[in-house]
Amino acid sequence: MATYKGIKGVKVVTKASDPTASEAAGTVWYNSTSPSALKYSIAGAGAWASGNDMNTARAHMAVSVMAPTSTSLAAAGNAPPGYQNATELYDGTSWATSPATVNTARRGAGGIGTVNTACIIAGGNTPPATDICESFNGSTWTEVNNLTTARKGLQPGGAGSSTAGLLSGGASGPGTVQKVSESWDGTSWSEENDMVTARESGAQFGTSTASIWAGGYTTTYVTTVESWNGTSWTAVNSLNTARAWYAGTGITTGGLVFGGDAPPFVAITESYDGSSWTEVGDLGTARHSQGGTGGSNTSAISFGGVAATATTEVWSDPTYTIKTVTVS
Repeated sequence: MATYKGIKGVKVVTKASDPTASEAAGTVWYNSTSPSALKYSIAGAGAWASGNDMNTARAHMAVSVMAPTSTSLAAAGNAPPGYQNATELYDGTSWATSPATVNTARRGAGGIGTVNTACIIAGGNTPPATDICESFNGSTWTEVNNLTTARKGLQPGGAGSSTAGLLSGGASGPGTVQKVSESWDGTSWSEENDMVTARESGAQFGTSTASIWAGGYTTTYVTTVESWNGTSWTAVNSLNTARAWYAGTGITTGGLVFGGDAPPFVAITESYDGSSWTEVGDLGTARHSQGGTGGSNTSAISFGGVAATATTEVWSDPTYTIKTVTVS
């Protein structure tokens, strides 16, 4: 009969003390000291934790969706008494209001960028739906070439960088949801192949050549998800919860979406592994139309949202736990 050693060539390692949980992830060992036991380490659920508030409570912002949590940006949006043009920069711990303001105050614009010093804000509701596009260089906003199709409901972000981006969907007005996709080359916008399903106010993340567009609103809330390969859109596995006006971040092989209006407001977070969606830890505060950045499904931030909150939450995943093997 084959033995474990014969198959694997090794025995379960004996250790005098436990390694750190993250170092030992996916391994099994025997702890020879008191209490002696067979142990293993697994990744547990991720969780949201409270972060420092934004300076201006608002919703429907444009964000640098691909930025890491240490270099994020939030611009424009909506808060009493009206549409905003303020810009805030996040340094991984706190928010600072930039002296640079967006030239055209608006809500529901799309944002693209990988750092908070090189971002694009495009479209949005002024009202009405606009095609105006602005570029941020870390100190000033400058109007650049417009979108080919005026749209709102692009919030909170698109996909890609300030030199190679993608914005899709949206609405030109009440009852006029769009399936238009446009790519940005650092100078101008070009229309690409349309999405399969016209909709607005979902979550888009990824790059200009590999993007995910999830959920949103048509004439109802949907779970539909589409994947962009640089040429065309394809329907892929759906979300677990239909919703719109929510945030997402990541790449096509690992993304995170959170919050939204289902209705009512929800705190639900779903993680994407490149194939399917899994519900993970809820936000601390249920909300919609918030911003969210991070660039992965393991590190993200959620900020702002309805009703005009300044709340910031930070996502970390995975957490590792050492378990003891027990038999009965």
